[in-house]
Amino acid sequence: MSVEQLRDYCPKIRRHQLTVDEQLIDMIEADVQEYRSYLRDPRPQLPPAELAELLPLMGWLILEASLSRLWEITAGYEVLSGPQRDRSEAAVELIARAGDAARSLPWPEFAPRALGAIRAQALAASKRDTESGYDDAWILHQEAKAKHASYLDSHGTDPARERYVRDLGEVLLQLALAETGTACRTAERVLGRWAEGKVEGTWTEADSARWTQRMYRQLADGAAIGARALDIARGIEERWGFTHYVSEDRLALPTSYRLPAIMTARAILLMISMSPEMEALGRLPGDGFETWAEARADLLKRFEDAYRYIERPVHNENGEPWPLLGDHERSVVQLRLHLALLAPGYDFAADSVFDPCVAANPLDDDAVTAMSSWLAAVGDDGGQRGDANVVGSATKPSFIRSVETVREALGGSSGYAQWRRDWFELDRYCDEDGRRERVDQALGDAEE
Repeated sequence: MSVEQLRDYCPKIRRHQLTVDEQLIDMIEADVQEYRSYLRDPRPQLPPAELAELLPLMGWLILEASLSRLWEITAGYEVLSGPQRDRSEAAVELIARAGDAARSLPWPEFAPRALGAIRAQALAASKRDTESGYDDAWILHQEAKAKHASYLDSHGTDPARERYVRDLGEVLLQLALAETGTACRTAERVLGRWAEGKVEGTWTEADSARWTQRMYRQLADGAAIGARALDIARGIEERWGFTHYVSEDRLALPTSYRLPAIMTARAILLMISMSPEMEALGRLPGDGFETWAEARADLLKRFEDAYRYIERPVHNENGEPWPLLGDHERSVVQLRLHLALLAPGYDFAADSVFDPCVAANPLDDDAVTAMSSWLAAVGDDGGQRGDANVVGSATKPSFIRSVETVREALGGSSGYAQWRRDWFELDRYCDEDGRRERVDQALGDAEE
């Protein structure tokens, strides 16, 4: 493919005007093999002139190709049948081929966006929603992170490489976001599907402690990586500024803080929720804290810091406010509701308000009712606005007990289990046959 073709294909894929199919992946693989023909001994340190423009554009094409198929993968597709499974497996295969093309690139440090294909592979693996899938996802995240560090090191401080250093910074923002997202996804699926997993024999209560420690460790890593993503975004803004349109030159938009902040805040709330359980297992809080109470206080501060990034004013190219997406509005309510359920009466006024329920402060019972009602209400699409995420869906008894313990430790009283009963419609899986009975059983087990 020529430079002109690559410049044409990439934005078309992003705008859904070009379908990523086997033919396109075949073309990518063929071009990468052709690029490798320039690897003659002695191998030159820099790519030849013939590849100077092609490599960055090929990296962009590989990123867009892998990302475009990611959204076609249905969660838990390995246990499905029919078109959903077929479509998911076809997408996974194309993403894997794009990832292998990224690994095969010569002088890959000059095609940094290609790392996005390994990121897409990791996210695809996590969508299997199995223990081995989560393991594969973490391995792929570590691979992408290691390659990124190697590429960045290769550019050093040479001013002529500034463009590639900037590209690597923008790619790292996406890598960090994906890793934090995987940590949250693992915890959310395990906690939300614990009851079903016991029925299916995926795990037993004897596995509870192992999963708690594993999830907490991954969430801690994810929260740290998410905080790093926010630092990266700030560094990009200060050094190069943001762009209002994705192009061959730039990736990072002015909204780059929002999703990393949401995912980081989500991971931190889950850590707070699980902290009494970790304490009961005899684990130390780490990070230099002597008690879990000190660790929780620090986590609350970190949550507030992450949340404030969601509220940072963002403007479009015309200087007009860039509002939150509907999904992000829902996430904001979910975060504030989760915090209110953990720390009844917590003083945390919102700086940015899109609905009266967000303005509710302190986060007392009235605030919980207002936010629960907002999520349960009918949205613009005619369906329920949303669920309460993991805090409204968890069926792991030890997690439920842990949340009740946090409430008491932070000055409240028990009440989480009753809220779950009162707002069952905020359970992510409330429409499934037998779900109400399984939730009631989990709540009962937690109260024994």
